[in-house]
Amino acid sequence: MSAAALPNPLRELHAGANAETQAYGEVEIVLTFGQPQAEYSAIHKTSGLFDMPFRAVLELTGKDRLPFLNNLLTNQTLDKNTKTPMATGSVVYTYLLSAKSGRIIADMTVLELGDRTLLELDGRVIDTVKEALDKYQFTEEVSIRSLVGEAHEISMHGPGSVAVLAKLLDSGAVPEVSRCSMARIIGSDGVVWRDDPCGVPGFFLIVPLDAAVAVWNHLIATFAAPNVSGAAIDVGRRMLRPVGWAAFNSTRIEAGRPLFGIDFDETFLAAETGQLNRAVSFTKGCYPGQEIVARMHARKQLAKQIVGIRMDEDALPVAGTHIFDDASNQIGGITSSTLSPILSNAVICLGILKRPFFNVGSTVQIPAEGAMRRGTVVELPFKR
Repeated sequence: MSAAALPNPLRELHAGANAETQAYGEVEIVLTFGQPQAEYSAIHKTSGLFDMPFRAVLELTGKDRLPFLNNLLTNQTLDKNTKTPMATGSVVYTYLLSAKSGRIIADMTVLELGDRTLLELDGRVIDTVKEALDKYQFTEEVSIRSLVGEAHEISMHGPGSVAVLAKLLDSGAVPEVSRCSMARIIGSDGVVWRDDPCGVPGFFLIVPLDAAVAVWNHLIATFAAPNVSGAAIDVGRRMLRPVGWAAFNSTRIEAGRPLFGIDFDETFLAAETGQLNRAVSFTKGCYPGQEIVARMHARKQLAKQIVGIRMDEDALPVAGTHIFDDASNQIGGITSSTLSPILSNAVICLGILKRPFFNVGSTVQIPAEGAMRRGTVVELPFKR
């Protein structure tokens, strides 16, 4: 599927709010609703409502779906020793790898709902993943279908999101970290789960496509200022405001969360992402690419790795900028960067560095704003 085929029922609402947009692949997303500083502040202080038309969902049903996934993904969806599938309400982050090279085909979040399993992932690779899963299906009782055109995803990020979600959901039951649940949301059946990519409580909602406008409008009308579109808001008094990619991206960089398609892609091995603790189980048994993952983990010899870099000055290098050592040898590149108000306006970056420069404490040289600047590799996340 072309990413352009991903529908966004909220597009006209955003246009009516005079939102500034940008391309995300072939999908149009909101960059800002006009006040990026206030949107950034909302994520840190209250709650930011973020539209995610670039994400998509696969639905798996059938009694063999969890053993089937366990045989294919890097993380565990079934305990082979006890034959126990992941419990209803469980959430795991995982990779699908190439059997031949061990490189990442896609990353995804697995949501187990009891009667079905959802795979939430980048919409640009949904057809690639579905085709890969179909290829491995033989006699298993598993049905796989795309929910593109049926479901839409939005999220809330910030310390106030817990209170907002408790008021939004009919049950008032807010999931804990790495937990999901079915939810009744202003008259529609949806799914909610928690993950904290911005370093603050984060909640993701999958709602029916035809209910997305009602859910968004309800959140704005109930928890944000009546004149939220382009108007100043006292975020100290209001529980929520819509935010765009600029605010979300800055805060997820502060939290040290790399994104597939931005910070790493299909050329990466699992160990090179720095996300092994989240994405890989070393006790689950075989899956495509498992031998390569296990060998690299045992030898601990990486050719490159995603790292955090803090710049000595306030000059901001842009994504795609090459990184050099002191002898002017190219040793990597910047993948994401931002100026962080919460870190005293420090310039921070995610980047790829070759061995041995990815060690914490290494210094590197990066062109930014017309001059070569020094940066230092630091532990992630930047904001603790």
